Amino acid sequence: MLTTTVDGLWVLQVLTGTEVIAPELGLRPHLPSGESRQVALAHPVTAELREQGVVDARGEVDAPVAEWLTVLCRRDVALFAQRQAPGAPAAAQTLVARYAGWSVAIERSAELIRIRGAGAAVTEDAADALLSAQIEYVCGPAAPAPLRPVTIERGALRAAATSPKTLRRFLVEERLDADQVLLLMSAVETRRTVQTSVVALQSGTTRAHIDDGAVTIIDTPDGRLVAEHVLSGGRTWMIVAPGTSSSIVSAVSRMMQRLPAQEEWHSHRKVF
Repeated sequence: MLTTTVDGLWVLQVLTGTEVIAPELGLRPHLPSGESRQVALAHPVTAELREQGVVDARGEVDAPVAEWLTVLCRRDVALFAQRQAPGAPAAAQTLVARYAGWSVAIERSAELIRIRGAGAAVTEDAADALLSAQIEYVCGPAAPAPLRPVTIERGALRAAATSPKTLRRFLVEERLDADQVLLLMSAVETRRTVQTSVVALQSGTTRAHIDDGAVTIIDTPDGRLVAEHVLSGGRTWMIVAPGTSSSIVSAVSRMMQRLPAQEEWHSHRKVF
């Protein structure tokens, strides 16, 4: 794993000629016309990178790190996660990018950047397992909440979620049992829960396609939940279920299959 700062990453971009890396994390692009190697090598953070063995005396970047940057820059598909904990000033962000058969994860927390290899996968099962491992890395382990799965029409839920009182009334009117209502009300208490939103992206020739659904992993005092959006009968439904590893990876896999590449999301290659 490489740990550096936003400035350190910029230096590595300049030295490797990598123009764009994970704009979803708010990282600015490298502009070759105005940012030279000499300027990057003179930056104070370069000394730290040399101490870590990431940049050598000639200004060359360690080969594995350069390969990670290539994967991030030339990604075919990606998974973007934002994890918000109570009291945290900002969400921790992670992007898992796949280029060909290789995947790399980049994390940002304020000015701190971490980059690591995430493995390789050429089949859908292997790709599912890879994403499952990365999601568990981001979220950590947790026991699933004892919830009987709930399916609710998303538009009606949004209309009812104007206050805890109206939301509770709506859930009762939907004929949910007392335990289901209690767990769902607990899930929306942001002061007591940690929420991780996961979105699928596919790179295009001019811009990225972002799936309009999301998978949300919610850690409540009573255990972990997973929520996903499903289109059926011309309407969008929210399904909330216990957050087991299998239910989370299944929800993420269904989301990935909604990308333009559909069932080929694990092997799709961007056309340059």
